[in-house]
Amino acid sequence: MGHKGAYIPRLLAALLSGLLIVPSSLTAPQLAAVAGPGKDATVRGAQLAQGANVFNGDIVSVPDGGDSVLLFGNNASAHLTGESAVRVFRCEDNSVVQLLHGAVIFRSTPKQPVEVQLGDSITKPDAGHEVIGMVSLSSPTTANIAAQKGSLTVKTMHQGKLQLVREGEMTEARLTSPANGASPNPAMCGQSGGSGQPAAVPSQPSTNAWVLVGLGTTALVIGLVLRGHQ
Repeated sequence: MGHKGAYIPRLLAALLSGLLIVPSSLTAPQLAAVAGPGKDATVRGAQLAQGANVFNGDIVSVPDGGDSVLLFGNNASAHLTGESAVRVFRCEDNSVVQLLHGAVIFRSTPKQPVEVQLGDSITKPDAGHEVIGMVSLSSPTTANIAAQKGSLTVKTMHQGKLQLVREGEMTEARLTSPANGASPNPAMCGQSGGSGQPAAVPSQPSTNAWVLVGLGTTALVIGLVLRGHQ
């Protein structure tokens, strides 16, 4: 009995220690991007320094006169112009940038696809190709989506429609309020059958459902601005 009495407390202590040891992969925040060169950008209320980690769900904000480059690996990146803010996610193998306001210029590569979410829409690059594009809010109710290199596909969840934006083209999107109290920012991860973490969190102010109209020609400066920060 004496040996058994001494064994039980040791066993309980070992079990409790095992419960307290949680794998770091379950507790550590997921890395979504690394900060490249920039000016005056902030994340989590602090200055975003070059080389700093940006984690899943972080909001990166850039004031007027500032800018920021986010690096996703494999030569994929996103460039925020002044007065812009994005929320950054890692959805399985894809990088997702949720535009909250302003504009984002992005480079997507075959090994590291980059998607841009705005409201209930998701802008996807042509698979297997390098794509340079831009998504910008030109007003509270309108946005522009441009493809400087390669092509983009824009999908709106509430309509279930696809809009192709070819190289050198721009499509204008009109934002409208969602009907019947529907969420303006549905989860975008897993929309193609995957099971990644939900990418959508309501933005402030919330961007809403889309109606797409028209096509035009985009300026080549989109790619030049992005390459200048590589």
